[in-house]
Amino acid sequence: MKKYFSPINKFILHFLIYISCNFNMPIFCAFLIKLSLFKPKYFKKKIKSKKIFIVLYREIGIRDIEVIHNSAGSKFEFLFFKRSITKLILYCFCNRKKSFIDYLKNPVTIKDYFIQNSNNKKNHEDFWKNVVFNLKKYFDNKSINFITFNYTYFAEAALYAGCKSNNLPVKLWHKEAIQTDLDAEQEIKKIGYKFQHIFKYFTSISVYNELAKKKFIKLDSSNVKKISVNGCPRLKDYVIKKKFYKKPKTILFLSFDSQKGIIKNKQNKNLSWKISYNKIIKILNELSNNQLLNIIIKKKHNSIDTFNDRIDKRIKIFKSGSAERFINKADIIIGHNSSATIEGLASGKYVMVPFFENNLKLRKYLLNFDDDIIYTSEKKMKRTILNLLSKKVFFPLNSKKHSKTIRYYLGDSNNITKKYLNFLNKD
Repeated sequence: MKKYFSPINKFILHFLIYISCNFNMPIFCAFLIKLSLFKPKYFKKKIKSKKIFIVLYREIGIRDIEVIHNSAGSKFEFLFFKRSITKLILYCFCNRKKSFIDYLKNPVTIKDYFIQNSNNKKNHEDFWKNVVFNLKKYFDNKSINFITFNYTYFAEAALYAGCKSNNLPVKLWHKEAIQTDLDAEQEIKKIGYKFQHIFKYFTSISVYNELAKKKFIKLDSSNVKKISVNGCPRLKDYVIKKKFYKKPKTILFLSFDSQKGIIKNKQNKNLSWKISYNKIIKILNELSNNQLLNIIIKKKHNSIDTFNDRIDKRIKIFKSGSAERFINKADIIIGHNSSATIEGLASGKYVMVPFFENNLKLRKYLLNFDDDIIYTSEKKMKRTILNLLSKKVFFPLNSKKHSKTIRYYLGDSNNITKKYLNFLNKD
């Protein structure tokens, strides 16, 4: 958010919205929201369009929209809405004793949403109903649509209800698509059913793959009429047409959560990928002695691991920025259960997936990778890396062997712009 709002402006905006809620001033709140709508640099161009999309901003979701926006010749206008506003408004209608200072110190949680009493819930939805009604007035003769990226964003539920009351479409452009089949089943049981009621607010749903489609239809059978499998737009970022003949020299380690993909239950409480993780750190430290190598570790932006003190100072560590720029510069990628690992395959790089665990039952919690990129021996992985350094190859590598894996998770990229235009045009 700092890119678009200074801390003082954000503070003032939030305080005024807090006032608008506490004094039941939806007209004023709508004005503040209209004032807060912004456009990132790729969307600055003014477009005369009868259809406007208000996107509930999430940084990692923005690239998909950029790709379609550019491919479609800027046919639609996109405005972006700070999701923190929905959290603040939920706070004003939750069961807690409220003050603005308390909100700054103790933001709302999913628990606040689920324990909201019926009176507060009704007032919350009525407030949003009136906010949306007044917000529409700023867009005379325009068709307004809202876009969100996940069905579990609890603070947005009352906004969706307000949109439905005002006959404004809400589209789910779903992005959380990379998971094992077991993980998808677990999500349905543990999280999905808690949010089943949200699907009634979505007028259309876009997903990357068939796995996500099946999951959503299991959660709500009526989704079958409004869901479309459209693929991953940002796959375009990894299609490199120009060939490069060179020796590999850059290794990228996509740092991963030690329990990513493992079903969380009593039986699995002691299971993790820690052995694989620690052995990768050991391998990278040993390889860092090779002056020909450039070794990079890309951590997740919300990562809480503290391995820095175990990393050789010659290894570069990055926490900010998208994985894309690191993937495109890398030659060898070490990854695990992540979309970035699949994107590494799509970009035509050498991809290695560590599976050094002693418990072979953990294999079922890996994504559907081809066996030849899964390494069960740290010695073999290190030896393979060293062998790759000695010969020139053409990059990008041919990814046909992995096309089944890529398509399973990132979908079919054929006619992707057309598919997304159909999604966006659907009311």
